[in-house]
Amino acid sequence: MESQLPIGVFDPGTVTHVEIKFYDGENWEDSYDASGVASFNGSLASNNVDDDASCELRVDDEIEDWVPDSPIKPYVGQIFTSIDAAFDYYSKHASFCGFQVRRSTQRSRNGVVVSKYFVCSKAGSRDISSSSREDDASESSRISDKNVEPVKRRKTVSGKCHCSAKLALKFAGSESYEVSSFIDKHNHPFATDSEKQFLRGNRAMSAINCNFVFDVASSNTGPYRAHGILKELCGSYSAIGATAVDFKNWMRDIKVFIGKHDSDMILQNFEDKRETSDNSFFYEYQTNSDGHLTRLFWADIEGRKSYDVFGDVVSFDATYRTNKYGMVFVPFIGIDNHWKSVTFAAALLDKEDIQNFTWVFEMFLKAMKRPPKCIITDQCAAMKVVIPKIFPHSMHRLCMWHIVKKFPSKLGVVFCAESLFMEKLNKVVWNDSLTPTEFEHGWRSVLEEYKLSEHPWLNEMFELRQFWIPAYFRDKPMGGLLRTTSRSESSNFYFNHFVQKGDTLCQFYMCYESAIEKQRNSYYQLRNGDSKFPKPVTETQIEKDAILHYTQKIFYKVQKEIKAACYHMSLADLVVVDGMKKCLIRDKYVKDKLFQVDLVLSSNDVTCSCNLFTRVGYPCRHFFYCLGLSAIEKIPPQLLTKRWMKNSVEKYSTIHGQASGLCSNEEMRRATAKEVWVEFQGCVNEVAYDVDALKFLLAGLKSLRSSGREMVQNPNPTKNEVIANLLGVKPSDVITVHPPLQSNNKGSRKRILSSSEKSVDGRKRVLRMCKTCKLMKFHDSRNFPTKGLKNNMILDPYGHKLDCNPLISGADLNIDEEETFDEDNEGIPRAYGD
Repeated sequence: MESQLPIGVFDPGTVTHVEIKFYDGENWEDSYDASGVASFNGSLASNNVDDDASCELRVDDEIEDWVPDSPIKPYVGQIFTSIDAAFDYYSKHASFCGFQVRRSTQRSRNGVVVSKYFVCSKAGSRDISSSSREDDASESSRISDKNVEPVKRRKTVSGKCHCSAKLALKFAGSESYEVSSFIDKHNHPFATDSEKQFLRGNRAMSAINCNFVFDVASSNTGPYRAHGILKELCGSYSAIGATAVDFKNWMRDIKVFIGKHDSDMILQNFEDKRETSDNSFFYEYQTNSDGHLTRLFWADIEGRKSYDVFGDVVSFDATYRTNKYGMVFVPFIGIDNHWKSVTFAAALLDKEDIQNFTWVFEMFLKAMKRPPKCIITDQCAAMKVVIPKIFPHSMHRLCMWHIVKKFPSKLGVVFCAESLFMEKLNKVVWNDSLTPTEFEHGWRSVLEEYKLSEHPWLNEMFELRQFWIPAYFRDKPMGGLLRTTSRSESSNFYFNHFVQKGDTLCQFYMCYESAIEKQRNSYYQLRNGDSKFPKPVTETQIEKDAILHYTQKIFYKVQKEIKAACYHMSLADLVVVDGMKKCLIRDKYVKDKLFQVDLVLSSNDVTCSCNLFTRVGYPCRHFFYCLGLSAIEKIPPQLLTKRWMKNSVEKYSTIHGQASGLCSNEEMRRATAKEVWVEFQGCVNEVAYDVDALKFLLAGLKSLRSSGREMVQNPNPTKNEVIANLLGVKPSDVITVHPPLQSNNKGSRKRILSSSEKSVDGRKRVLRMCKTCKLMKFHDSRNFPTKGLKNNMILDPYGHKLDCNPLISGADLNIDEEETFDEDNEGIPRAYGD
């Protein structure tokens, strides 16, 4: 089948030679000389060109040659010590002028290169034959088999235009080479000053770039954002020396380098930490029958020391989408003496089942030497089975936040938001001053009022009331987790700021270390603040004594109790029996209830019916009122709980050991590099506002740069050597532990959102003015809850009509924000899914 070539039009005044070559799929046929032809069309079809053939059009124009002007231009007869030295010199000339060079052919004799050619990157022409065959193969696969997915090839361009510029070398003896030929004329324009930064010769991932991209990745900063940050530090994009794509490719190369050695490398890292910390770093792992990693647990010395003091209550919850294998990340979380989250240990599991939880709790007990007094989890059936076996004497409690979050999805979003049901129920559920009997009566009365006594899910939650209702924990030590919602969810949200679901295990652990470092730095900052003394609000000596003992965060809570004791308490009755003072105290803000405080006069032992000291660990207002009646000006030692004291870890921890030191030469190199960077910033700081001093510093740095270059033994390490140094671990030749298999856990995939989550699209609902009830509510006149109903009725989840006053419908929940929502500033809990 014959084909007609497309029409091409050339300016006869500029075109001197037109040559068309035809390619039949195997060989180039004779060219067709079309010189002097201003235009051509179907007249060339007489060559009987097949459809499968390709053609190349070469046009020689009478355009002047481009000759670069450079101070480092090569010349014939110039001597170089090696071929690489000549190529570097020619590359510098090209970079300065605005073009690129590449290595071309060479001739060897007896193993010695006797001639070598360097050409412009635009020399030659694009290899059409290979691309044509690839396109044909892709097309055939698309047609022949419907089940075979066609190969998607990247669209590429070529800048080759038969440029004749080149540099030829010949062997001059004694391992030196002489320039035998140098053509400096180009048939194309050069890159402008603003375009030179994109030339390959001017782009390189320098040591600064490599380290910067690698380091900021630990804070969940991607390569594109890192490129923008570095631009601000360097002053311009051209000063970076690499593009954002180069940054992205560098992170890709790191993942490729880790590859199948992922598990081996993280285990080698853990082993190095254990050796350098004198076995203070604890880790264990397990594999399946095929040698793939399935479980990994670790705890460093700082976490173990914190657990020794703050480990009375532990919160345990899973985090998903933290690594490329879908393994579940499960941190062990507690509360430190500043009321902040502290991480004791962590693990990675391939599944959330009884076997995995049994193993991880056993490893936790092995590392920490003792079980927690109370462990808080979500409603995981596997944990409910495992915890009584591994921690038989520990109290298992369900997280209230997980349960309360389900009410709108179980009862209806509109019903929970627009009726007073949640407000009334919360007054019963969250009230830790109620006794179990009082709670049960309040629960039943609220459900009967809204005709929900037969609701199956509410009845199920009532059967589990001993695991999540505060009234059943009012006399149990909870370490501040009793009325604080989902400490684990807040920590999971915090860790998700550092990790990405595509991270390898090595990258994940580096991100984890970065998160822990930030968490502990916040602790050190708060510990430093304890050297300052808050301002007292009363004139009592006992408040001044509290300032000396408690951390600032806990002191403000104790101060609130002391203030209430001074202004809100009154004595209802006082009896002294057998050396014990029994006080009945009336609280101004708690009606129809008296609190009994028993004070042993000989030892100052105190007990109170509110049980605040038992639950949280600091004295209540009733304590302070009774102590004031007895003229006691200092807090009795038995009321000073170690976990809330200043410097409690340093004073009371019985775990001894040292943190992991510098495990490798790379870590020492990086530490030294950081010192150099700090010193350099200090130098700039000293002369920042003096031009002459800045010039003096610049001259000195250039001199030091030249001297330092001569000292470097390996100035051009390979890419793999650089990556191995950054990771601090080199992959072994033999894979001992294979990477984990892909896990499919309940949180691994994108879950189905509830109707309430879809309605708000992950954002807080905005209050709006309703023209019907004239209030700022979550509805308006169009979707008013009683619209279309008679007598202002709304329906409960069973379809029963409920009385609803439009002037009070949708009242906001009146709950103490400090006690209902997590005070940890590390993040807002994520939405919880079943």
